[in-house]
Amino acid sequence: MGFRARIGYAAVAFVTEVVPAAFYRMAPEGLSLACLTIQRQGGRGGNTAELDRIFDDVVKAGRDLARAGVDLVVLGGRPVILRRGMAGAEALLAELSHELGVPVLSDATAQALAYKALGSRKIATAHPFGAEENPRHEAMIEELGFTAAGAMGLGSTRVALASCAPITAWDLGRKMLQAHPEADTLLLPCPHWDVVDVIQPLEDAFGVHVVSNFQATLWHALATLGITDPIPGYGRLLGEFPLP
Repeated sequence: MGFRARIGYAAVAFVTEVVPAAFYRMAPEGLSLACLTIQRQGGRGGNTAELDRIFDDVVKAGRDLARAGVDLVVLGGRPVILRRGMAGAEALLAELSHELGVPVLSDATAQALAYKALGSRKIATAHPFGAEENPRHEAMIEELGFTAAGAMGLGSTRVALASCAPITAWDLGRKMLQAHPEADTLLLPCPHWDVVDVIQPLEDAFGVHVVSNFQATLWHALATLGITDPIPGYGRLLGEFPLP
């Protein structure tokens, strides 16, 4: 296990259950995943002290994963990493990569690169949380330089998220694309929501690009490691492996 590469993942989650299962279904043979979980205690927005703690813990987890000898580190927690904007996130990743001697990526930067590789312009978001999260998700798309084509939430919580069946992503994604036919890309943004098996069916049914948080992160990690074996069944991003 891991004879081609070991990938370290600092997850911000209540539990890290969906990501390892998806990784070992999707990743080429010879890769392994080492996970550390930073558990979120407070609500999703507005608690500055809590977000500062999570940010510090994510960075510490990245350093710990590098100490464990992984070949590449992924920092999860897109809202936390993007608190200082994309330029701040890129500066942090470059600084840590230099310090640790291995590439350090984030799911936030992976999604931006995925949109560029696919030629995305108008991005609709189907996320697993409540409707109060819609403006934040739309704002993150706009901050990356793309057009937000609406957002729609499932109404789940971070505690219940891992138990949401893939059909919930199919139903919400279908509803979102029917409501926003102008979208050329659908984003399924949370890596702890089990969505990877609906990416290809949604692309086939609607003729759009479908990007999920973990799919984009895996694509970016593999490309950085020089592993570009096409992975069919999980959308164009992994099936054709376009590079930005």
